Order: sequence, then structure tokens, then C-alpha cells
Amino acid sequence: MSEIIIRDKVLEVDIFEALQKVKSQIYNGKLNNIRLIGDSISVPCPFHKDGLERHNSCTINCGDSSEIPPGTFHCFTCSESGGLDKFIGACFDKDKYFGEQWLLENYSYNLLKKSLDLPPIDLTQQTKEKKYLDESILDGFSDYHPYMSKRKLSDEVIKKFDIKYDPLSKCLVFPVRDLNGKISFLTRRSTEGKKFIIGKGADKSVIYLLYNIIKENISEVIVCESQINALTCWSYGYPAIALLGAGTTEDQIKSLNNTNIKRYILCYDGDYAGRKGAYRFKKLIRKDVFVDEIKLPEGKDINDLTKEEFDNLVYELPL
Repeated sequence: MSEIIIRDKVLEVDIFEALQKVKSQIYNGKLNNIRLIGDSISVPCPFHKDGLERHNSCTINCGDSSEIPPGTFHCFTCSESGGLDKFIGACFDKDKYFGEQWLLENYSYNLLKKSLDLPPIDLTQQTKEKKYLDESILDGFSDYHPYMSKRKLSDEVIKKFDIKYDPLSKCLVFPVRDLNGKISFLTRRSTEGKKFIIGKGADKSVIYLLYNIIKENISEVIVCESQINALTCWSYGYPAIALLGAGTTEDQIKSLNNTNIKRYILCYDGDYAGRKGAYRFKKLIRKDVFVDEIKLPEGKDINDLTKEEFDNLVYELPL
């Protein structure tokens, strides 16, 4: 079973079984060849040739181990992509909103079951005191590595936010501070690949660099997914925070709603996960603030752009 997010609800869906059910309900010849291949499903694309192509050109992710959300599809012929709701809607010759409703009608019982299966709350359990890392932990790392400059981080930003290099793990090290300025946990980014590591036991309610935004009384911020992207924004002259992923937790939203930030500029990665993350943020954030969005080119993030390219995207925003 895979977790599919529909209208901010989490449904448990067997994607292969769901496609078989769709096939049994349509009479237009689409989905005539559904094949499960490892953590993906091979299917005919419903967006071209009326869904009647002879050889499958579309894949749907049904695994939970990759960074691609379950249910995400991509056609290698027409380049159409999106979520399971959009795919199912097209199979019925409808839009994604039809697909959303179909999923809710057929799998809402899984949402109910999941709610009923929650463990009982132990009212006698005491709130655990937060544990912090001592500042001295940063003394064991190097102050600079050429990779920092390669990722467009200015010397001022490197020093301001205590960016370090760990020669043992060959990673950049980012101290993540809570609203009191104490180091809650460390994250790492490999200098030799794309591996990103969040410290064990990390408090996922903490927002990277929000402490600095509040300390400096900044009311307009750019919201990013990763630390590198947030730091790139600061290097380009734009205060930013990072949510440590495309998702937004309810605790993160509570933290933001208790600040004096008046305007959020969303700048998520140019992919399906980023678009879904931006949508979730806009749905959850309080309604008395301004929310604008920079839509990056497909497959790009902030660090892929030059300062001039990023400036142009910012200048296109409404004042």
C-alpha cells in the first residue's frame, strides 16, 4: 500500500489494484496493458493517441523508497507528468479533479481505518525536555571547502550561518537552530554526490534559518526546500528559510504563523514534488499574509540559476 495525498488527506492506496479497478469501469480501451515492474507500473499513456498506443510509454511510481511521491506518472513519449489523480482523471476522459473525487470515493475507508488504528494517548506521559548540541561540536570541522564556492555560497553567508566541512564524511555541515538559537541538530550534504543527510532524531518542526529571520525582524522571506537553496538566496541578497524538504509539517506552519512575517515567496524545486509542496503550504498558512510564488523551470532549483536569472524571476513578482 502507498500513501497518496488528496486534498491534504492521506489515503492508503494499492496503486496497481486501483488501476485494475479503473480499467474495469471504463469502456474506451485505455489501460489495456498494465504491468507491474519492480517499484513502478508500466501503462499506456492516456494523454496521446487516445490512450490506445501499442507499446506502453508511461510509468507510475508505486514504491515508497524513492524521493518521487507514490502515484507520480511520466510519459516518455509526450512528456506528460503529474499525480495519480490526474492520470486517473484522464483515463475517464476527465480532469484531475474527477480523479481526486474517484480516489476519495474508493479509498476513503482506508483513511477512516488509519484514524481508528491510532494508538491510545498516554496522558501520564511527561513532555520530554529538548536536547541541544553544544556549540563546541562545530570546532571539530573545517571552516571552508571549495565546494562551498562551487555552490555559490558567499564568504559572508558561510561565516554568518556557521557552514562547516567534515573531512571524515566529506560533507558540508549545516547547524540547524531552533527559535532560541540553540543547535537542534546537524544536517549534511555530500561534496561528492547528491546525498543529503538529516541528523538522527532531528526535530522536524524546526525550520532552517527561521531563527535568523526573527532575530533580524525580517517580514518578507523566500521559502525553499533545501539549505543550499536558502543559503544561495542569502548570497544573492534575499533572506530565506528552508523547510528541509518539499513537505510542510503542521508544527512548521504553527511556528510560521506565530511570527511577524507578512509575505512569503515560495520557490520550491521545479518538479511535481515541489509543486505539490507549494500547494500544501498555501493551503495551510494563515490567510492574513501575502503568498507569492516563483515557478522555476522544470527540473531546476534555485542553485541552478545565476543571480541575474534569479533576479529576473523576483522582479516579475507583483509588488
